[in-house]
Amino acid sequence: MDHTQIDDLIRSSDAGRRLAHRRPLTNDVYEVVVDMLMNHALGPGDRINIDSLARSLGVSPTPVREALAHIESEGLIIKAPQRGYTVAPLITLDQLQELIELRLLIEPATAAAAAKRTTIQQANELRSFARTGGAGNNDVAANRLDMLYDAQFHDMVAELAGNRLIRETLARLRSHLHMYRLYHHAGQAAATKPEHLAIARAIRDRDPEAANAAMVTHLRTALDRLHAVFADDPRAAEGRSTIPGQG
Repeated sequence: MDHTQIDDLIRSSDAGRRLAHRRPLTNDVYEVVVDMLMNHALGPGDRINIDSLARSLGVSPTPVREALAHIESEGLIIKAPQRGYTVAPLITLDQLQELIELRLLIEPATAAAAAKRTTIQQANELRSFARTGGAGNNDVAANRLDMLYDAQFHDMVAELAGNRLIRETLARLRSHLHMYRLYHHAGQAAATKPEHLAIARAIRDRDPEAANAAMVTHLRTALDRLHAVFADDPRAAEGRSTIPGQG
């Protein structure tokens, strides 16, 4: 990807436009590059040239290196000797299976704990967020809002559960980033809202068993949606595998 193409992609992103109006920071560079990764402007296997990216953003290479190091830690790009950074392949179905299996071990119990200890005000705030969050349609910008909504909802549930370590563990999984990167061309990210509402309703009703069950249903249904993505899209199907015992 040449310098002119990078310029055009950056100018078209919200984070890139913000960079034009104030002093760039590492977080801004991070947002620009993540935008490009999420909408596949930088596709799997593409090389990322630090100097070219820095020139396009009007920054020194230092914040670019810092931002790319952060993105590498999230598994979205890969750094290799002699080659620098390249965009990571799309996550495979086996890897997504592992992520969701881990979440199934943690998040249903977390939702149950939230139902036991949440206040009425906190529960109402969670339900309000579940009802009003997200963009609800399928263009790229809206789907990213849906991804952020999904991530924030799960973080709010973990926060209500009161276990800081669990909350940090779920954040480090970065599964929302990987799932969105796959979802954006399938238009399915907004489908989670009714499931979030069921979880929020159970927490509001202070019903740990219902909260646990609603979270299990949500995560298993997410896996069903992923199967549909891998079945329908040849780009996703490169990592396809069969999951036995799917419920």
